[in-house]
Formats: sequence, C-alpha cells, structure tokens
Amino acid sequence: MVNIHCAYSEQINPSSSSLTLTRNQIWKGLQRKIRNAQDFVPVIDKTEVVEDKDGVVTRITYYDTKEDQPGHTVKEVCKEYHPTKVDFHQPNGTLITNTISDGPSLKDEGLCMTYTFEWQYPKVEDGSDEHKKLIAEHVQMAKDAVQSSIEAMRKMAKAGELGQ
Repeated sequence: MVNIHCAYSEQINPSSSSLTLTRNQIWKGLQRKIRNAQDFVPVIDKTEVVEDKDGVVTRITYYDTKEDQPGHTVKEVCKEYHPTKVDFHQPNGTLITNTISDGPSLKDEGLCMTYTFEWQYPKVEDGSDEHKKLIAEHVQMAKDAVQSSIEAMRKMAKAGELGQ
C-alpha cells in the first residue's frame, strides 16, 4: 500500500490579472465549490447536498466517465474553516484540502490558493512504476484543479456572483 501526498499552490492575483479577488470573494467561491463542485471541476457532472449544518456539508459528487475510468459517485464530508480552508473527506481515507494563504505582502494581491491531496492506494507497491505514474498524474491534477478553480472564481466575480 502507498499513500500519495501532493500539493500545488498558485498566486490568485498575479500582476497580469485585470481583477483582484478579495479574500471574501475567494471564500464565497470555496463555499460555492462545496455545494456546486461542477462549476469548478470539469470532470464533475453534478453535486447533491445531503446535509448542510454548522460549517459541515455532506454531499454526493457525481463524476463523468473518463477515458480510463467509468463514471462514479463519491460521498464526501466537507468541513469549512472560515476564512482559510475547506477539507473534503472521502470514505476511502482520501483527504483534499483547499487553502487560501497569505503571500509576503499580506494583502489581497498576494493571496495564494493551495490544494493538498492525500490518496491511499492499498493495491499499489511503493516505488513501483504504477506508483511513480500515479504521483505524476496527481501532481498534474492538483495543478489543473487549482487553475480551474481560480479561473471559475474570476468568472463568477466578473459576473457579480461573489460580492466584494
């Protein structure tokens, strides 16, 4: 069995951006992501909220069929830690964390988004070719997830859907 841990961070408001997202807007975006993941992650078809109480959301996430795997559903427990992070707990032990962090400026312009992933693979051997392949795939997936989430939040902010 192997555990695969990876993380990817990206600046949310690079100098090339025409719009500066505020921490409040980003937090609202993460709350929306919990309840409507399909707006942020292209492989998710829909999200069904089963329970929403006191900063803990239980949801069913429906994934589209991909080239290498059939469509499937995952029940997740999402815990909000205002205004910094959201943890997505899956029944198989997987933990995904979305974190808003300050950069050196300690201003909105320096905010970063980090996604951390912890996957468990009981049938994969440490150091095997499959293990190495999974690491590379998951690092790319982390990068893609951060970038697609920031892009989705920008579109929502431009449309006035995230407030100020």
